[in-house]
Amino acid sequence: MLKLIDIKKEYNTADIKVEALKGINLEFRDSEFVSILGPSGCGKTTLLNIIGGLDKYSSGDLVINQKSTKNYTDRDWDTYRNRSIGFVFQSYNLIMHQTILSNVELALTLSGIKKEERKQRAIEALKKVGLADHINKRPNQLSGGQMQRVAIARAIINDPEIILADEPTGALDTDTSVQIMEILKEISKDRLVIMVTHNPELAKQYSTRIINLLDGKIINDNNPYNYEKDKNKSTNQLSETNKGTKKNTSMSFWTALHLSINNLRTKKGRTFMTAFAGSIGIIGVALVLAISNGFNGYINTMQSETLSAYPVTVSTATIDYDKFNSFSLDNTATTTENNNEYVVVYDSVIQKYIQYGHYNNITQDFINTVNDFKQKDEQKPADEQALSLVQFSYFTPLKMVYIDAGDDDNYNLYATKNSISIFTGTSAGVFYQELDNEEFMMQQYDVIYTSSDYSPNDAYGLTLVVDEGNRISRSIMNALGIKLTPKSDGTYENITFENICAKEYKLIYNDDYYWFDSEDKTQTLKSTQQAELQALYEGTNPTLKITRVLRQKEDSQISLLNSGVMYTKELGELYRQNCKTSEIATKQAARKATQTDNYTFYAPLDLKISEFSGVLPPGGFKDTTSINDFLALRFNTRVNIEDAYQLAMQQIGISSTPQAILFYAKNFEGKKTIENLISNFNKTASNENQIIGSDSAQLITSTLGSIISIISYVLIAFASISLIVSSIMIGVITYTSVIERTKEIGVLRSLGARKKDVSRVFNAETAMIGALAGTIGVVVSFLLCVPISLIIKNLADINNIASLSIIHALILIAISTGLSLIAGLIPSRYAAKKDPVAALRSE
Repeated sequence: MLKLIDIKKEYNTADIKVEALKGINLEFRDSEFVSILGPSGCGKTTLLNIIGGLDKYSSGDLVINQKSTKNYTDRDWDTYRNRSIGFVFQSYNLIMHQTILSNVELALTLSGIKKEERKQRAIEALKKVGLADHINKRPNQLSGGQMQRVAIARAIINDPEIILADEPTGALDTDTSVQIMEILKEISKDRLVIMVTHNPELAKQYSTRIINLLDGKIINDNNPYNYEKDKNKSTNQLSETNKGTKKNTSMSFWTALHLSINNLRTKKGRTFMTAFAGSIGIIGVALVLAISNGFNGYINTMQSETLSAYPVTVSTATIDYDKFNSFSLDNTATTTENNNEYVVVYDSVIQKYIQYGHYNNITQDFINTVNDFKQKDEQKPADEQALSLVQFSYFTPLKMVYIDAGDDDNYNLYATKNSISIFTGTSAGVFYQELDNEEFMMQQYDVIYTSSDYSPNDAYGLTLVVDEGNRISRSIMNALGIKLTPKSDGTYENITFENICAKEYKLIYNDDYYWFDSEDKTQTLKSTQQAELQALYEGTNPTLKITRVLRQKEDSQISLLNSGVMYTKELGELYRQNCKTSEIATKQAARKATQTDNYTFYAPLDLKISEFSGVLPPGGFKDTTSINDFLALRFNTRVNIEDAYQLAMQQIGISSTPQAILFYAKNFEGKKTIENLISNFNKTASNENQIIGSDSAQLITSTLGSIISIISYVLIAFASISLIVSSIMIGVITYTSVIERTKEIGVLRSLGARKKDVSRVFNAETAMIGALAGTIGVVVSFLLCVPISLIIKNLADINNIASLSIIHALILIAISTGLSLIAGLIPSRYAAKKDPVAALRSE
């Protein structure tokens, strides 16, 4: 079964070559009790270690079941030790932080035996050595004899064919030694027991064969193996490991974790202090992330509250911010040096701003695309919808006559002008149409006054919107016909809502307002014609009155509505419909039908629109007008007849094309959906019909968010230095643990653990320390977020400024674990490469 052929073992030191074994030839029976005797240093333990696969011979051959081991790999030797060898050591070599049961189970664990079977077999082995009542104790709670019995139980647990005992009674008293020898004698009845001892008395009493060694040579063998005599007595062979059907040993992750946990439990104080020190870096990074996350959350909340006030807007006049952001203030200047001969001319900021303006041609195709999107969005569940509201903004040139306050004989006229700002993309004026969605609008506003004339279904009821503190500008009051004179201190008399709501306004239409000269050019009604104004005021046209007053809610951060007067959607539609059937609309439509490439459209002179040319020249039009200034944004772009006609008609309220479309998103994802809508439309639209949307809130908050992100990255980089230092410290602690657990490494290797298994034990330990450090860091950071938030709340009135997200917390724990693993790789590899024989000898 086991044969040694001319085994030699040499140890090389710096200057000397030591021969521990000098040509050992031995052959063993499959069941006998062999004692190897000899003085210290004769090579007994070396011979035992070579037989057990702990040490490698220098030359010769160890034959197992007629198979040479010359070509055995490390994995083959590991499997051989686990399946075929059981070691019993003089110093017991138990793992002190494991229970008795766990010590015995360990060899089975490496063999891949399932937990229940493993436990049952370990209990049976402990019963055989008389320790069934001590299975939950630790080795330091046992006597020397009991610990040696545990070692024997561990040696036989895997039913090995060979038991190797190295001075098993060397540290025991006489009575205990006899007990151990009786156990080994009983074991030798069905397997090979090879014992190294200095006690010839015990050897003679219990052994069936005694081999004497001296200076690395066999000097006597009282019962050598005889092939002819013993060949028919052998019934056992070594396990299937040596028959070519190998089942390799392997330590599971949970076993490595269990060993490491038990070791860390024995050093609770050091483990906690190491983990706490390792958590310092995590705390630094976590707090930076928490504050950054809190600021971003504050910005997102602020932006979320401004989504309604600053919608994604597609208006006829806007700015191409992608181009505008890239310009240089003086990129047209030829020099920046001072001189005394000439001036250097460059475009001003506002000139460049206008040059980068963009004209959105809101075509019917785009309107249809928006309506289809809106319809599909409304069919979704409320929590999946992207939009709160889509507002189509049309110019409605409301005109009205009223009596000046305090003067019953003075009639005045108010006419809404079309003023589009390229900065906001929306119309500006005293009167504007209310939002289509009343419920959405009233989420941010309170009704602070209603008159007796108020009715929610009144198309001619107006709504006054005031600022915080019920403030309103004098220009708005003047437009409403309420003339005020400042007092000596510059303030004005307060006006009651009742007085404001008592004022009446008579609505007048285009046919009441325009007259035509001999060339059919339009003229406006003169405000000095009091008789005509009186007749209009006393006529049958609808009467408008302010019937309610709105003010922004105190908890609303951003104003949704402008200070001014809102008219109903129904009134706007009725007025625009009347504009379409007016005389000026009929005359302009007839003029359009006669135009080809050169054409002229006449509009009200007070709107300063005179004529359009077919091609927009650089620099504008023949007549500088407000509409031409607007159209000049489309330098070198041809305006066709239809576009020119629609733009002209837009000024007198008879265009079906909206001046702006406002998308009020519910959340950030909704904004992205709107941006995708515009982007997808542009993919199929022609160059002149490209749409650019604007979002002022996003422009501001994204810039601020970028600044905060940059600051966060810098702070995280600095905090990460301490994180790296902490990880290196954990690596040093792991190296210390390797040194402290050297004997345990030897024990594991003697039981068949592979090098990678040993490495896995220490990797598991560093991973746990890293995970604990990360957890401590995250918990401490969560606790510190409370006082930090309270301090910032008192200083800046911002809530929850320090807010560490769960995702960030889990990532930080993973990073801490990963860095600790990396830091522990060198110590764990050092542990794996340790010589098992040297490791077993360490103290």
